[in-house]
Amino acid sequence: MQAVTADGQEMTVQEVLDWLQRTYGWTVTMLLHGYTVIYDKEEDEEIQARQQAQRLSENLKDSRETQQLELLYVCEGEDAGASNRRPPLLCSLP
Repeated sequence: MQAVTADGQEMTVQEVLDWLQRTYGWTVTMLLHGYTVIYDKEEDEEIQARQQAQRLSENLKDSRETQQLELLYVCEGEDAGASNRRPPLLCSLP
């Protein structure tokens, strides 16, 4: 997916979650880049809000060196091991 907004900015985590919901009907409960948790629905509301507002590559050490992020995700009703059974989401960054 092109993780770029109409104004050329990198998408926020919330925008990616919304895209997955609109496109596939998936309610994502966890979003990961490798072992780094980008979003976790189990966190308290304040942490969730902070995670959702972040740009995708924010706080990722190697993200500045790449134009693509490979994200894993867990959807509502799945366990964390399910992320290994779904294809990764490849996000092209601006």
